[in-house]
Parts: sequence; structure tokens; C-alpha cells
Amino acid sequence: MSTDKQLDKTLNIGTEIPLGEGIIKHVKIGTIALIRQVRQLMSGNEYKFSFSIGREKWDATEDRAEVDWPKVEALYKEAFNLVLVEGLTEEEYENVDEEGIKELDGLLERFL
Repeated sequence: MSTDKQLDKTLNIGTEIPLGEGIIKHVKIGTIALIRQVRQLMSGNEYKFSFSIGREKWDATEDRAEVDWPKVEALYKEAFNLVLVEGLTEEEYENVDEEGIKELDGLLERFL
């Protein structure tokens, strides 16, 4: 194992993911504690991140429960800040491109 990889492992730094122009982030290595945190935060959420972006609140109907989309999106942002070593600033979040959205959609899978 190279020295850089060993140092990354020691610092709990995992793979690198591109999220947009000039936005490269490192994913934390999943520890039991981190997996528990993410699962607790995202418990009960059944929607993909990409589906929640920019939606307004849905009132309950016969076919569906009420969904507070801004809250769902905020939960995702909180979870991303838990699993990304450097976190994600508001400016970076706003500049995530289509490929980055796909990366973020799958990012939490390994923690859930």
C-alpha cells in the first residue's frame, strides 16, 4: 500500500468524487458510527436526492402522505456533510452539475 493511501486510510479518507466544475470531494470511509448516524438521519426517507431538489411541499392526499420537500433536501445536505471529508459549502452545493447530482444520488447507498 502506498504511503498516500495509508495516510488517507489513517485520516478516514476514501474515494474522490467529482461534483461539478472544480468541485472534487473525498468520501469518508464508512465506520459503524458514521453508518449509524447517516441511517438515523435518513430513516423514513424514501425519495432519491435528485427527486427532492427544488420541490415545494406536497399536501397529503388519498394516494400519498404529506412531504416537506425543502426538509428532505436539507436532510440530504446534512447527510452529505457527514460523509464528505471537506463538507459541501452552500456555493458548492448550488454549483453541483448533472453528473454531480448522479454522484450524490448514489453517495449515501454505501452508508444505508
